[in-house]
Amino acid sequence: MPTAFLTGGTGFLGHHVARALLAEGWSVRALARENVRRRADGLSQVSVERVGGDLSGGTDLARACAGCEAIVHVAGLVKARRLQDYREVNVRGTARLVEAGRASAPKAMFVLVSSQAAAGPAREGRPVSEADPPRPVSWYGISKREGEEIVERGWRGPWIILRPGVLYGPADRALLTYFRLAARGWVPVPASGSRIQIGSAAQAALAIARAAGRRDLAGRKGFVCDPDPVTVGMLAEAIAGLSARPARLLRVPGALVRLAGAAETLRELVTRRSRPFNADKAREILAGEWLCDAGPMRRDLGLPPPVPLRAGLRETWEWYSRAGWLPSGVSSPER
Repeated sequence: MPTAFLTGGTGFLGHHVARALLAEGWSVRALARENVRRRADGLSQVSVERVGGDLSGGTDLARACAGCEAIVHVAGLVKARRLQDYREVNVRGTARLVEAGRASAPKAMFVLVSSQAAAGPAREGRPVSEADPPRPVSWYGISKREGEEIVERGWRGPWIILRPGVLYGPADRALLTYFRLAARGWVPVPASGSRIQIGSAAQAALAIARAAGRRDLAGRKGFVCDPDPVTVGMLAEAIAGLSARPARLLRVPGALVRLAGAAETLRELVTRRSRPFNADKAREILAGEWLCDAGPMRRDLGLPPPVPLRAGLRETWEWYSRAGWLPSGVSSPER
C-alpha cells in the first residue's frame, strides 16, 4: 500500500480525510500533537500510524515524510486575533512542511487543502473559476492564499490545491453554534439573501483522498463543494427546522453584524483569546456572495452526487445529539 503523510488528522475535516484515504487504498501516517487526548480525536477510530508532533518547528518532519508517496496537508488555523497568528500556522507551517518534504519525499504528490476564502467572493455575481486571480478579503483568506503560494513556488514535485467551501458534518464545531441556537429556539441570519457554496465534510474528504493519487491533475487549484449554491437564509431555515419545535429566524442587518464583530474583537483584546467571530469574520460575511465553480474538479475527481443538504444537516444534528453536543432534552422531528 502506498503511504500518505497527513497533517490535521485530529481535526474535523482531517479525520474524515484519514478515513477516505484508507478507503481509497492508502496507508496513513498522521501527524498528531502528543497532548491531544486520543479518545477525543477522530483518529481513535481508524487504523493509522501516529507521529507525535506539529508544524511549529520542533518536529522532525523530514523523517515523518520519508518514504511517502503523498503529503496531504489539511492542518490550518481557522480563527485568530491577528494576521500574524494566521500566518504562523497557515504560511510558515506550510513552508516547514514543504521544506521537509523536499528533503525526504521530493517526488510525493503534495495535496494542499486551502479554502474558498483564498480565492475571495464572487465577481459581480459570477462564480469564481479556477483561472480567476485570487482576491482574498479576510486575514484568514490572505494567509491561506500565501500558503498556496508557498506550495506553488516551493514544491518541485507534483502538487494540487483544493479549496473547500463552507463544510458541515459530524464533529464540526464551526456550524455547531447555529445548531445549538436552533435547539434553544432561534437562529440569527446575517446577509440572508447572499448565496454561498456548502458541502459535506465526507465528500470533501473523498475529493482530497482521490486527488492524492491523481498526478495527472498536478498544478490545479480547484474548488470542492456542492455544485448548487444556497442562500444564507435557506441554510438557516434548514437548520432551524431540525428541532422538534422549529426555531425562529432572526434577521441581522449588516450594521449590527459589523458592530457585533467589533465588540468581539474588543473582547479578544481584553482576554487575549481568539473568538470564532470577530471584525475580520464580519468583513468576510458581508463581502458579498461566496460562489465558485466546483464543476471541473468534481468532474475530474469523479465525485458522486452530493447528499441533499437537508438530509446531511439532519445527520449532523443527530450526531451532535448522540455526542451530547446539543442542550439536554433536545430532540429532532421524525423523518
